[in-house]
Amino acid sequence: MREFYTILGIETGASASDVRRAYRKLARKYHPDINPGNTAAAERFSRIAEAYEVLCHPRKRDYYDTHGYYDEGALQEKPERRLGFSFEGFAASESEKPGFSELFEDFFAEVRSRRQPPVSIDIEAQVSLTFHESMRGVRAAVPVFRRRACDDCRGLGRRPRARAYACPTCTGSGEIVRSRGRLRFAMTCPECEGGGRLAPACASCRGEGRRASSERAEVDIPAGVASGSRVRYPGRGDTDPGTGRTGDLIVATHVDDDPFFQRVGDNVHCTVPVSVSEASLGARIEVPGLDGALTLKVPPGTQSGQKLRLRGRGAPSLRDSEARGDLYVAIQVVIPRALDERSKEILRELGDLNAVDRERKRARGR
Repeated sequence: MREFYTILGIETGASASDVRRAYRKLARKYHPDINPGNTAAAERFSRIAEAYEVLCHPRKRDYYDTHGYYDEGALQEKPERRLGFSFEGFAASESEKPGFSELFEDFFAEVRSRRQPPVSIDIEAQVSLTFHESMRGVRAAVPVFRRRACDDCRGLGRRPRARAYACPTCTGSGEIVRSRGRLRFAMTCPECEGGGRLAPACASCRGEGRRASSERAEVDIPAGVASGSRVRYPGRGDTDPGTGRTGDLIVATHVDDDPFFQRVGDNVHCTVPVSVSEASLGARIEVPGLDGALTLKVPPGTQSGQKLRLRGRGAPSLRDSEARGDLYVAIQVVIPRALDERSKEILRELGDLNAVDRERKRARGR
C-alpha cells in the first residue's frame, strides 16, 4: 500500500500540498526533457507521474488507501466540462459572507489568462496590378506565409510516443477549485481541458500542431478588380490542427493609376482631342478602348467638354460576369495656334456668319 508514497518519498498521512511539492521536486530531476536519451530516468519519471496522479486526486487516493492499488477507470469517471457551485454547510454570519463578485472576478480572470486565443485559419496577401491587368484579369504569383499540420506529430502538438504527465495547473484532477469562506467554486481546467494529463510538446512545432512555411501561390485574378478588392480562394489558407480544416486565402488588390483612363465604379472615363472642323461638322474618329481601338461618332456642333458614351465598353463587373460598365469620352476641341493667311481669311468669314459673333457685335453697338 505504501508503494506510491515511497516513490514520492512522503508519509501516508502527507497533505495534498506535500504531495504536490514532492512531485515537482522529483519531476525537475527525472523529467525526460531534462534527461534526453536516459531510459532509466524516463521510466522513473513514469512511475513518479503515475503515483502523483493517484495521490493528488482525493477519490483516487481514498480508493488506493482502501484497496492497496488503483486501476484507471476504477471510479468510472469521465471528465466533463462543467461549472459548479457548492454551498454545503454554508451558514456564515454577515461578517463571514464571501464576496460573490470578487470571487467570480478573480476566478474568471485566471481562466481567461490561461485560455488560448482562437486559431485563425484564413490568411491574407496583397498583389499590385497595372490598370490594364485589372481590366482583363491575370494569373499572378502571390507570396504567402502558410501554417500546415506538423508532419512529426500529425497536428497533435504532442511529442510522438511521449508519456503523459499530470497537469500542473489542476494537479491532475481536471478541475480548478477556488473557495472563499464556505463557498466553493469549481470549473474544468482550461490547461488540460478536464483530462488531468498533459504530454510534452512536439519539438518541431513547439506544441502548436502546425509548422510555417513561405511559398508563392499561383492565383487567377478575375477581370474587373479595383484597388481594395478582396478575392477569396477557398481551401488555400492555414490548417486547423484540431479539426484538420483548411481556411481560405484572401488576396487584396492594388491597381496602379493609368495616365489615360480613369475608373469610376464600373464606368471608365477618358478625354479625346478633336479638331474644330470635326467638332463643327461632325466626324467618325478612332479612340482607344479597353479591348482595342473603337470608332466614335462625333455629332455636328459638339462642344468642348461634352461627354459621349459608348455602352458596355467600360470595366467588367465583379458582381455579374456578363455585365460591363460604360466608356465615357470627353471631347476636347483643339484650336490651331499657327495659321496661314488663307486659314485666317476662312476663319474671319466663318466669324461673320456665326450667330454668336453677330449677337456679340450687336450688343457692343447698343
